Amino acid sequence: MKKISIAYFGSSDFSADFLKKLIIDVLINQLIEIRFVVTQPDRPAGRKQILTSTPVKTIAKKYGLKVLEIENSLKIENLKLLAPRSLGEVGKIKNLDLCLLYAYAGIIPQELLTLPKYGFWCFHPSLLPKYRGTSPMATALINGDKKTGVTIIKMDEEIDHGPIIAQESLTIGKDDKRPDLETKLTDLGFEMFKSLLLSFPRRRESRLFSGSPIRSGMTSIPQNHSLATYTKKLSKNDGFISFENLRKFLQPTNYNLQPIYNLFRGLYPWPGLWTILPNGKRLKIIELSLQPPPHNLQPTRVQLEGKNEVDFETFNKAYKIF
Repeated sequence: MKKISIAYFGSSDFSADFLKKLIIDVLINQLIEIRFVVTQPDRPAGRKQILTSTPVKTIAKKYGLKVLEIENSLKIENLKLLAPRSLGEVGKIKNLDLCLLYAYAGIIPQELLTLPKYGFWCFHPSLLPKYRGTSPMATALINGDKKTGVTIIKMDEEIDHGPIIAQESLTIGKDDKRPDLETKLTDLGFEMFKSLLLSFPRRRESRLFSGSPIRSGMTSIPQNHSLATYTKKLSKNDGFISFENLRKFLQPTNYNLQPIYNLFRGLYPWPGLWTILPNGKRLKIIELSLQPPPHNLQPTRVQLEGKNEVDFETFNKAYKIF
C-alpha cells in the first residue's frame, strides 16, 4: 500500500509534540511518509539573545527529517525552496499528497494551497468558526468557556476560513491553564487525524472534499461565516494589573474574581499576570489560585524583576509589600 506523502508546517512547542507523535506512532508510520518539515527560521531568544531553533525544527532534526526554514509570510520569492523553477511548475510540494499545518505562525499564499493533491489541512484549536486567529486557547480560557475543541479544515485563501473536515469538542477543566489545553488539544487533534487516515480511500481517487462522508457523522462542509469570532495576538501589556487592584484582590471579598483568575489561566506562562510595585520594579505572578468564598486570589510563586522566582510567602516576608 502506497503511503500518503506529507509535508508538515509548524513552529511552536505543541506543534513539535504533534510532529513527534506523527513520527513515532507505529500505525501512523504505516500510513504516511513525512517528506520534509517547514518551520520559522532560527531567531534570537532569552536575555542573551542566543540564536535558537523552533521546537519543530529541533524535533525534525532529532529524527532525521529534512527542514526548510521560511520567513513568516512565505513570500513568493522564497517559494523556490518548495517549487524550484516557478510556482506553476512541478516542485517538491506539488508532488505531495497532503500538507499539514499546526501552529506554523505564517501565512500560506493561495498559489501554494492548491499544489498538493489533497491541499493543506490546518489543525485549529477551537470550535471554528469561533475564535479564528492567533490565540484561540488563551481566549477560551480568558472568556471562561466551559468547552473548546479542535477543528480540522481544508485551508483556503482566508485565515481559518476553509471548509470543516472534522471537529470534536473538549471540556475545559476549571483550573486548566494554557499549557494544559495545548497538551489536551494536541492529543485530541492527533487522534482525529489518525481516524481520518484510517478512512482515507486507498483504491480510488479520494472524494474527501466533494461533500462525501469521511468519518461517521462527519462531512466536509463550509463554515457558517456569520458566526465567526476573532482573536488577537497576545502582547505583554495584556497581563498588566495595577498594584492597587492586585493588593485588593488578595484580600477576602465578595467581588467576583473569576475573570481575573481566568485571565491568569489564559495568559500563563506568557505574558502572565504582572504588576509594577511602588519601588518601580516589575513583579510577575508565576502561580495563582482562586480561594473559595469569600473569594480572594492567592499567589503561591512570584518573580521580581532581575531575581529568581520564589514562593510568595518568602517574597512578602522580605519586602513586606502585601
